[in-house]
Amino acid sequence: MKYEFKTNVKKTEYDEFVKKASTLSFMQEYNWAFVKEEWNHFHCGLYKDKKLVATALVLKRKLPLGISLMYIPRGILVDYKNKEILEIFTKKLRELAKQEHAYVVKIDPNFCYREYSIKEIEKQEKVDIPLYYSNDYELKHKNILSCGYHFKGYTKSIQDTLQPRYHMYIPLINKDHNFLTESEIKTSFKKRIRSYIGNYHEKRGVTYFHTSDPKYLDMFMEVITQTEKRQNIRLRNKSYFKKMMEQYKGEAYLFFGMLNLETYLQFLKNNNGKEEEIKEVENLQTDGQKEIVLSAAFVIIPQNEGLRTSEYLYAGNHLLFTKLNVSVGLVYEICKYSLEQGCSYCNLGGINGTFDDHLTPFKSRFNAIVFEFAGEYDLIVQPIRYHIYEFCMPILKKIYRFLRRKK
Repeated sequence: MKYEFKTNVKKTEYDEFVKKASTLSFMQEYNWAFVKEEWNHFHCGLYKDKKLVATALVLKRKLPLGISLMYIPRGILVDYKNKEILEIFTKKLRELAKQEHAYVVKIDPNFCYREYSIKEIEKQEKVDIPLYYSNDYELKHKNILSCGYHFKGYTKSIQDTLQPRYHMYIPLINKDHNFLTESEIKTSFKKRIRSYIGNYHEKRGVTYFHTSDPKYLDMFMEVITQTEKRQNIRLRNKSYFKKMMEQYKGEAYLFFGMLNLETYLQFLKNNNGKEEEIKEVENLQTDGQKEIVLSAAFVIIPQNEGLRTSEYLYAGNHLLFTKLNVSVGLVYEICKYSLEQGCSYCNLGGINGTFDDHLTPFKSRFNAIVFEFAGEYDLIVQPIRYHIYEFCMPILKKIYRFLRRKK
C-alpha cells in the first residue's frame, strides 16, 4: 500500500469526498476557508493507493514571535476507528506544522462523548433518543490519543474551546432512526410552546418564508442589529453573511417570521386587545409599514449523502410584539424544511455545559438532545511555546472580547 499526502487537493475532488461523508459539519467543507479570510489555509488530503481516504481543512493563523497556530475545525474528516490512516495523517500534519512554524495543531472532531435529552437534566427523566454521534466514542478517543494528541478535557464553559463542546439538537428522527412526521416534531416540543404554532399565529397575521436570495440580507440585518442592542453583543456584519451565502450557495438560507399589521390590528380590535397595542400597530401603519419582520434566522444545510444536519447559526428577534413568540414558530418552520431536505437533526447551536447561560432556556423549550462533543485535542509541535501560549491564551481571549464589544 502506498500513501500520499497533499496540501492542495482540488475542489472537485475534495467536494466529492466530503459529499459522501457519514456526518458533516459545514466547517469541514472546502469553501469554509474562503469565509475565514483572516486565516491562511491548506486543503489537505491523504491518498491510499491513489484513492482519497481522509481530508482536512487546515486553518493557519500567525501569532507574535514568528510562530503560528493551526486549527482543523470539526477535526479531520476521517474514519477515526481506522488507526492506521489516522496515524499517517497525523504524521503528515506534524510535518506540515513544522514547515509552517506552528506550535500546535488543534482539532475538535465531529463526534460526541455523550448524547442525552435535556429532560434528563431538567427532570432526571430517562428518554429514549436516537444515538449516532457518540457511537464507538471510546475507540475513537483512544486512537486519537495513541497518535500523540493531548486531550484538553471535558470542559464545560462555552469560552473554554474554539467551538462549544455542548450543543442542543432537535431530533427529526426517532430512536430507530425513522423520520418523524411534522406533527410528531411539533408534539415533541414542550407543551407551553406548542400553542404558539399554527392557528395561533395564523389568526394574528404571522406568516413564514425562507429564501436563498442575498437581496433579503438588509431585512435580516435589521433584526440582527436589534438583537445586538438588546443583548449588548456583537454578531456578524452584512458582508460576512453575504460571503456565507456566496460560499454556501445552495446550502445557505434566510428564514423569516413576518407580521401583517392590518391582520393583527383587526385581531386586536375583535378580541379586546389592549389600547396601547392597538395604538402601536396604528403608529407603524402611519409610518407606511404594512408588515414587519419579527424573527429571522440564518441556516445552513450541508448536502452530504450520509446523516444530514441543518445548522441554525444566527438568529434575531424584533423588540416589538415579543409576546407573540414568533421565534418558536420560526424554529418549527426550519425543522419542517430540514425534514424535507432529508435532515435527521436541526442543530440549535452551542450552550454552556452548566446549562445556566441565556441560550439554554430558549433552546430547551424544544426538548432538544444535548450533544456533548468530544472536545479539543492538541497535536503539540513546540512544547515550550505551547505551554506559554496555553497559559496566556485565556487572558488574550478576554482582552479580545472586551475590545470587540467596544467597537
